Amino acid sequence: MRLYKSSKGQWVGTQRDAQRYFPRDWEETEVPVSKEYLIEFLNVHKVGATQTEKRVGVYTHPYGKPIAPDPEQIDPEAYSWVSWAYETLRRGDKAEALKMLEKGLSKQKELMNDA
Repeated sequence: MRLYKSSKGQWVGTQRDAQRYFPRDWEETEVPVSKEYLIEFLNVHKVGATQTEKRVGVYTHPYGKPIAPDPEQIDPEAYSWVSWAYETLRRGDKAEALKMLEKGLSKQKELMNDA
């Protein structure tokens, strides 16, 4: 099995994601497939360890990009809901997309009210 790591220590599971998030700045890493060794590998290399820190008015995206809570920025969780809503709308499920979009926008509103 393979994972892909950036020079900053960020991990993704597909080559496509590595190309998207770390253009020309990643290396392929062979990962053990047995459960025992895989868990050990993931723990030693801190794969999947969150880098999100909540400080006053400053957030960090899982890929290390700083995110400031201002109207021009979107919270990562809100972005996830909005992206999912868009994909659902593209599949033609307007009602479900609207629900997801409302969740994403309410998450963003919460972030702006907390700031």
